[in-house]
Amino acid sequence: MLNKITAIALIFFLLIPLTVLAEPPVVPELPPQPRIMGIQQGEAAPYSGVLLNSIAAAKVFTERDFSQTQCDLRIKFEVAKELARVNLILETTRVSMESMEQRYTSLLQIKNTEIERLSKIASDTNDYSAWWATGGVIVGIALTIGVMYAVQPGLQ
Repeated sequence: MLNKITAIALIFFLLIPLTVLAEPPVVPELPPQPRIMGIQQGEAAPYSGVLLNSIAAAKVFTERDFSQTQCDLRIKFEVAKELARVNLILETTRVSMESMEQRYTSLLQIKNTEIERLSKIASDTNDYSAWWATGGVIVGIALTIGVMYAVQPGLQ
């Protein structure tokens, strides 16, 4: 039964749309548009030129003021943007320079430590070359005498 009622309601809503029963839309009134009129000398105004109503004059004056303000704001924005970009480059360069100085200092410290270590090793070595030379001469003389006595038994 519920299906039949739902089907009838759907058919009714499809055949008679609710927008048909709605009130016509209210069109809002447009604000008065600025008007510019040309006049000639001898007409109601004492000069030749353009006659502006108060709305047109207000629009001209506000656009002039607004354009100056807008130009000032644009200039301030561009200056601030360029200043931020230059500050970013400056800070990046400064940080890079500091890291390079720190790297240079670290490398210099490592080199100095290595030089000191190698100098200590070189100065701490005991120089036994004189003893080796003396020992070699004594052993050479002893061998020579020993070989002489061994080869010629009559030298005794």
